[in-house]
Amino acid sequence: MAKQTQITKAQYLANLLEKERRLARKDFYAFLKVMSPSEFTWNWHHEYVCKVLQEWITTDKHPFLMIFMPPQHQKSTMMTEYLPAWAFGQNIDYQALLVMYNSTMAKKYNRKIQRIMGTPKYKKIFPDTRLNDKSVSSSDAIKNSEEFEIVGGRGFLKSVGVDGGIAGNPAKLAFMDDVIKNVKEAKSETYRNNVYEWYTDELEARLHNDSKVAFTITRRHDDDLAGRLIKRDGTTDEGGKWKIVTLPALREDLDNKDDPRKIGEALFPGLHSQARLEEIKEKNPRTFDGLYQQRPVAKGGDMIKGEWFIKKQVNELPFNIEDVSWNMFLDGAWTEKVKNDETAQAYVYFDKLTNLLYIRRVSAFRKRISKAIEFIKIDSKVAGCDYTSLFHIEMKSSGYAFLDFLREAGYNCTEIDNDTVRLGKHTRVEGIETFLRGGRIVLVEDGNWIDKFITQCETFPNGKHDDMVDVLCYAVYEYFINGGNPYIA
Repeated sequence: MAKQTQITKAQYLANLLEKERRLARKDFYAFLKVMSPSEFTWNWHHEYVCKVLQEWITTDKHPFLMIFMPPQHQKSTMMTEYLPAWAFGQNIDYQALLVMYNSTMAKKYNRKIQRIMGTPKYKKIFPDTRLNDKSVSSSDAIKNSEEFEIVGGRGFLKSVGVDGGIAGNPAKLAFMDDVIKNVKEAKSETYRNNVYEWYTDELEARLHNDSKVAFTITRRHDDDLAGRLIKRDGTTDEGGKWKIVTLPALREDLDNKDDPRKIGEALFPGLHSQARLEEIKEKNPRTFDGLYQQRPVAKGGDMIKGEWFIKKQVNELPFNIEDVSWNMFLDGAWTEKVKNDETAQAYVYFDKLTNLLYIRRVSAFRKRISKAIEFIKIDSKVAGCDYTSLFHIEMKSSGYAFLDFLREAGYNCTEIDNDTVRLGKHTRVEGIETFLRGGRIVLVEDGNWIDKFITQCETFPNGKHDDMVDVLCYAVYEYFINGGNPYIA
């Protein structure tokens, strides 16, 4: 019988460490567990997300990947901090770009990656993957907060903000992390346009046939960069380009078979309990839908519910409909072509005694501006407008013409507050929600206009048109928010 070799405790521990390192070399989740701080809190979703990210690095199955998770659930830790370091351990020739909302944050994560790759643990796991330092004789391997190169290879990582230039830097891997900084930027159409143009003009120009893009983001707006790319390219489930992994803070369906939770359970209860998340949801359901559920519009696509409006017959009103002066809100359009926006108008009356806004009619039409003016002259008279009525007009391109023509025709006209216009559609709708929910808006059942109006409201922002929603918002802002209502402090 062969004599068994006795090993010391030190040898046993050394063997365990080597086994751990071998596993970390080929398994990203094992690498994360070895390299992360001891106080790191673990949850099932870490292993799941690491598996998805490892597949993205090591295979060509899904080269374009989006991961949607709530804030403070360590998505940046996994994808942006540790994954690049592990990727360079797989291939020292990877050419990588790290993109964040600005260069300051991108440089911060660049330094984090360098610190990981400079640790003794990392060097023992990946001894052939090295960065430049005092002990390295190579003088041409760059290493600074903006960029580093792998010694002995062609690999590099360049960090950049969405406003930065990356010309001359071809990318095999692009790591994109929260390219929109906050809610204010997410709600700015101008900023969203800038981000999208940077992606198409700068980043996509650096990609080639074998390139891969991984994108993690907290969804704050349905028209953010992720939303636009999904709309443009489609998802893999639909035969399109992007593989989508969504992990909401509270599970609400059974679509993701890899999610072990029951309906209603929290994603990361060790850090964000179900009770805490339910409290956030109760206080601000719209913010919760976007930030925590990664669904920037309410489930079903609507932001306005028809049930919030009060409806009254003409004979139920506390005043005679013909004895009050109705004001008009106008969102004009130039043309009668079907593909263009409609001209929308709302006839309203604010009752100071009841502190309610009555809407007699909201309608939309397409007419050339000369015909539109003639139509408004007739229609406004039918709707109860008189010489005391005030016509509020949105001052975009067509608005100036409407203002001039209607003033020439003898109507009292005023410009809709430009700060309100510049808020953008989504922000305006969010701003009026309190008043809609509170039953402060009354729809007068005078004609058959209400169903069409409510349909457009309920399908916002996913509906084809939203011009009637615009004039609703302008009226509510005028009387309840911007100081037109003396009863609102």
